[in-house]
Amino acid sequence: MLFEPQIPELQRHIDHYWIVEDITQLSFGNNQLYAYPGITPDMIIVLDGYYTIDYMGKRIKSNKSQLFSFIHKEVVMDLTHLTSCIIIKFKSRGLSSLKPFLNLDSDAIMRDSIAYTDDVFDSQIEQFKTHLQTLTATEIADELDQWLVTHYKKEREGFVIEMAQEISATCDLKTIMEATKYSYSTLERHFKRDTGLTPKKFQSLQRYKQAVRELYTTQNADWQHYIDAYGYYDQSHFIKEIKRYTSFTPAQLLKTPAFIQVRPKYS
Repeated sequence: MLFEPQIPELQRHIDHYWIVEDITQLSFGNNQLYAYPGITPDMIIVLDGYYTIDYMGKRIKSNKSQLFSFIHKEVVMDLTHLTSCIIIKFKSRGLSSLKPFLNLDSDAIMRDSIAYTDDVFDSQIEQFKTHLQTLTATEIADELDQWLVTHYKKEREGFVIEMAQEISATCDLKTIMEATKYSYSTLERHFKRDTGLTPKKFQSLQRYKQAVRELYTTQNADWQHYIDAYGYYDQSHFIKEIKRYTSFTPAQLLKTPAFIQVRPKYS
């Protein structure tokens, strides 16, 4: 079940809460799902069961809640042993949608970009999780609102949130520079501080992730369509960029189960 935050301050930064009570919604029976770099932070709160993830040479098998603030390389996830969980999807604005809830700068978050939630977010998360296990889905959404708003600090918002509408649409750097009168070097400083990424890396990740979502949704193998739709120079550029972020060519992705296939597109 999907729920939107009901508190305006949270709506600026959080897309939705996905309360998963049927694990087949997540895995479709696959014991290997891939997740790739992107600009969407996620938090998974485990209500019952456990998960296994392989990431950058390490394997983690746990029932503890995880914060995925940024994925540097692809993650292989086995979620088939999760019985129920909550996935909090932050807005697709890099770390800028997460930072208002954390007392950490971008460099610190990037260094520990996949971490147990109680290490970086709230030491009481496991006790809070026990409380959530006794509630209905609607009550869980209400409790998440109240819990998250206690961590929210407006002063931790930055330039990217102020320019959210312009940045979220196409992240056209020329348009943003004209609107702000900033030089590229100034814009880069703001982006790095707020999102952990340069404007060009942010733009590249946004474009490739949109293309990959469409690829998985439509199963369309006409590469020229993606070149035209997303502004790649040619087929070689498109294939190289997809492979750079996912380790797979577009043709290989069509045969590779991924988390993006099962997650709902809410906004």
